[in-house]
Amino acid sequence: MSNKILIIVLRAVGDVLLNTPLIRALKKSNPANEIYFLTGKSAEKILKYNPYLSGIILWDKDTLKKIRAQKFGTVIDFMHSAISGYYTLFSGAKKRVAFYRPWGFWCYNIMPKFVDKGYTVYDRLQILDALNIKDNGIDLDLTFDSENEKKAIEFFNKNKIFKQDFLITFDITNRREHRQWQKEKFSELADLLAEKYNAKIIFLWGPGELDYVKSAMSLCKKQHILCDNFDLLNLAALIKNVKLHIGTSSAPGHIAVSQKTPSFIIYGMKNGAYSWQSPESIHGHIQGELDTLSPDKVFNSIEQFIKQENIN
Repeated sequence: MSNKILIIVLRAVGDVLLNTPLIRALKKSNPANEIYFLTGKSAEKILKYNPYLSGIILWDKDTLKKIRAQKFGTVIDFMHSAISGYYTLFSGAKKRVAFYRPWGFWCYNIMPKFVDKGYTVYDRLQILDALNIKDNGIDLDLTFDSENEKKAIEFFNKNKIFKQDFLITFDITNRREHRQWQKEKFSELADLLAEKYNAKIIFLWGPGELDYVKSAMSLCKKQHILCDNFDLLNLAALIKNVKLHIGTSSAPGHIAVSQKTPSFIIYGMKNGAYSWQSPESIHGHIQGELDTLSPDKVFNSIEQFIKQENIN
């Protein structure tokens, strides 16, 4: 028997992408299942071409009306917030699923105990046990179309970037201060990589970040490349075609994982690789007090990682 299932993750592009293995598992368990995802506008493109989804519901003032119209049989809520609990309770779904919370009885009727499994994708997939569904691996699904690929190629041509170049994307921004390595250090790191590997460094930026990224680039002694105003799908097409992604713990790092592009993430002490990094060997990291973590130390770790993974 088929089931109509809604997954709720209302914010954070990276969090939405990290739930794509769950979408795939639910669909693969029964191809007749219809899987829907409730999220914010900022994450819509992450799911736009997902082959396992039947639809996306955007979070707005009419959300509950849209949910009830679909007549879902199962709702899975990963937010554990008052608003997501409200949507779940009044969804009309027979199965209302979330990890156990002492107060959860008022809106959920299936509440498995959360077990810390390390990488957050494993954490999320364990919710399937409560539905007697097996997972389908931890690969992240992010698909783009030929227009996005074309944008990336045009960017490469404009900047005289060739297939043989040692091309690195740099994501130097983060909304959370405890994840933000200083821009001066990223600037020095970019110069060190350019000097050692003759690397071409592309500085990425998103909404509200352009001035910060430009100011970081102005501190560099070498000439680097500023990314175009790319949306998430253009960015995925770009990252798929580079040799290495380096950055903070944020969405572009997860996009690199989805595109099977090697990545190296710089973590502070309040969050780290244990929870947020794919266990695949092509994804490396360094973790420390960001205020005292030096560009030389990060560079040395990246150098070892490049050698270990034979990235060239």
